[in-house]
Amino acid sequence: MTFTIEEIMNLTEKWVITGELNPDMLADDFQFNSPYWKGYADKTEFLKKFLNPSEYIKTALSNITKFNPLLQFKGIDSEHFALIFQYHTKNGSSVWETVLGKVSNGKLIELRSIYDLEATRKAHEIK
Repeated sequence: MTFTIEEIMNLTEKWVITGELNPDMLADDFQFNSPYWKGYADKTEFLKKFLNPSEYIKTALSNITKFNPLLQFKGIDSEHFALIFQYHTKNGSSVWETVLGKVSNGKLIELRSIYDLEATRKAHEIK
């Protein structure tokens, strides 16, 4: 099963805001990077952490009151995309985050999340 870049962008956005992940969009050599991971996680590590959304929902999404704005951009090469959003939390904090993706042969091969780790910890009251 392969996906268009638009489908992958929409599925990635859905995962970010609901925790629902479609693992079929991930390439076998998929890699994920974020400040929290301090390096790359491969497909197996990523699925172990996010396929069951309960921890992500409990530690992050349950504290978020809204995503606004939420923007999607597709690269002119039709291989790269960006999701840029600001989320707002129950304690009144707001955090900007950018998720960059790379698609090849109808699969997501790289996802890179960029955000201020200290602002995120404050927003979610993580020590």
